[in-house]
Amino acid sequence: MPQKKALPPFLPVDPSSKKLMLLSGLFICCVMIANIVATKIVTFGFTSATVAILFYPFTYVIADTVSEVWGKHVAQRMVWLGLAANVIMVCLFTIAVKFPGAAFYEGQAAFEAVLLGVPRIVLASVIAYAISQNLDIYMFLGLRKRTHGRHLWLRNNVSTMVSQLIDTTIFSFIAFWGRVPTGEIGKIIGTEYGIKIILCIILTPLVYALVSWARSSHTQEGMHHDHAA
Repeated sequence: MPQKKALPPFLPVDPSSKKLMLLSGLFICCVMIANIVATKIVTFGFTSATVAILFYPFTYVIADTVSEVWGKHVAQRMVWLGLAANVIMVCLFTIAVKFPGAAFYEGQAAFEAVLLGVPRIVLASVIAYAISQNLDIYMFLGLRKRTHGRHLWLRNNVSTMVSQLIDTTIFSFIAFWGRVPTGEIGKIIGTEYGIKIILCIILTPLVYALVSWARSSHTQEGMHHDHAA
C-alpha cells in the first residue's frame, strides 16, 4: 500500500488565518471567563447583575466582526467551538472538585462554592448562547443583505440588542430560578440588558476597528497574488 506523505512540522499560516485564529481564541476566552465569573452577583448602584456583564458583550463584537469579514459559516463554527469549550470546561471542573483534596488543604469549601455553581451556569449559558449567538449572526447578515453591505453600526447594534435581550432573559431564568427571588431575577435581567445596550453602543467603534484590521490582511493578500501573477 502506498505510504501517506507526512506533513511538514510547520505549515505557513496566511495573515488572514492568523487574525481569525486570534479572534476565535479571544471569543472562546471571553465566553469561558464570563461563565466562570457569572456565579458572582454584584451591585450596580441601586440594582444587581452578574459580573459577567463586563466580559460577555465582547463576544458579540467578535462574532459580528467574523460574520462581516469571513461570513456565516466561519462565524457559526466559532460559536460551536465556544460551546464545545464550555462543555469540556464544566466536565474538567467537576473532576477537579470531586477529586479528593490533600489532608492539609483548607480551601475545598471555597473551591466547591465557586466551581460547583458553574455546571448550572454553563447549562444556562449553553441554551442562551446557542440561541442568541446564532440569532445574532443570522440577523447581522440578514441586515447586511438588506442594507447592501452598508451601515455596519446599524447592523451591529440591532442584531446585538435583540440577541442580547434573548440571551439575558433565558440565561437569568435558568441560572437563578429557585436560587434568587423572582423579583431579583427581573432586576438582574433589566440591569444586565441596560448595561449591555450601553456597552453595545460604546463598543461600536471597536467593531469598525476590528473589521478594518481583519480586512487589511485580505487586501494585502490580494495585492500579493496580483504581483505574483
